[in-house]
Amino acid sequence: LVVGAPYESNGQQKTGDVYKCPVLSDGHGNCTKLNLGRVTLSNVSERKDNMRLGLSLATNPRDSSFLACSPLWSHECGSSYYTTGMCSRVNSNFRFSRTVAPALQRCQTYMDIIIVLDGSNSIYPWVEVQHFLINILKKFYIGPGQIQVGVVQYGEDVVHEFHLNDYRSVQDVVAAASHIEQRGGTETRTAYGIEFARSEAFRKGGRKGAKRVMIVITDGESHDSPDLEKVIEDSERDNVTRYAVAVSDGNSGLWKSCRAWWCSRNPKAPGQPIPTAPGAFQEVLSIPTAPGAFQEVLGMELPSLGQESHHTAPVFPQDGILLGAVGAYDWNGAVLKETSSGKVIPLRESYLQEFPEELKNHGAYLGYTVSSVISTKHERIYVAGAPRFNHTGKVILFNMHSNRNLTIHQALKGEQV
Repeated sequence: LVVGAPYESNGQQKTGDVYKCPVLSDGHGNCTKLNLGRVTLSNVSERKDNMRLGLSLATNPRDSSFLACSPLWSHECGSSYYTTGMCSRVNSNFRFSRTVAPALQRCQTYMDIIIVLDGSNSIYPWVEVQHFLINILKKFYIGPGQIQVGVVQYGEDVVHEFHLNDYRSVQDVVAAASHIEQRGGTETRTAYGIEFARSEAFRKGGRKGAKRVMIVITDGESHDSPDLEKVIEDSERDNVTRYAVAVSDGNSGLWKSCRAWWCSRNPKAPGQPIPTAPGAFQEVLSIPTAPGAFQEVLGMELPSLGQESHHTAPVFPQDGILLGAVGAYDWNGAVLKETSSGKVIPLRESYLQEFPEELKNHGAYLGYTVSSVISTKHERIYVAGAPRFNHTGKVILFNMHSNRNLTIHQALKGEQV
């Protein structure tokens, strides 16, 4: 007998878990925890506390495996937590085999950021530059599935201070930055520093699909300025988003010089003059990693996937796992499918026939229950309940297609609250 225990603790976290209990004729036997609450996704900044593992269980009669879902499992994106939910597949030997999380989306804070730091002799005092760098780093959402930061320092030569994948938390990155010492140099070879960052630094721990961002902090006087146009063109070709921070005393023409080589070639690239007087560097570099920058509604940011789950026994090629996502699409809800050939997430528009846009604030909770039947025409028909639709509830019978559309065959409406 498999038993869900959504409030079970694992260490300091109340993750929930699943128990297996022998069914014996004398009624005795000890249950054993499967420790599925310890399963961790390494590529995201996850929050497992109160994720309700075991709230729904679904068996696959074909191979005796089962699915255990955690509808309140969350992962961090910027300043938000997205409660996407996730499920664990367990084989017939009660061993975890893989994670099922079709609603999990990559964070918009999935960035690789290289800071190109001018450490030549003309930068003074260094401690102010260091404080400014730390203030920037403190505002980044650094962690798995989010931002990675690497730092290179240049003057006459360029060196790696640390690579993109060296540190996985803000605290560790700030600690490393606080130990960066000025390396000096009688020349400021900014073009060399940019090219080194583009061709070398992004390759040291860079991730496929991550947005590339380069921040150059310099006093603007470059000794290899004839090379700037070429290295900027190369960065443009590699889809590197560039930001310039000009270090000046507020009176010199260095900021003007910085804009001349950087912003004239990059009219969309913001720059910000920062004074180097003692106690300065109080301004905040405004790039799209600040709190509140990613608040657009994605439709699948709070689906609470796995409130209900259902295995369609593998009879037809399109059979797989049905997962209710009650929080999807402004809590109107949705039903997702995971099959051996991939996932199917129906579009919001697919539900409008039975769940009109004007009722979106009612929170229909479609997917609170999911099931399936075989029709008299020998085809699989999916069934899903929406208990809060129009305060009386609704059940729909439908097919789901790989193009993310639905065919809704029938809708049964409730008559009472």
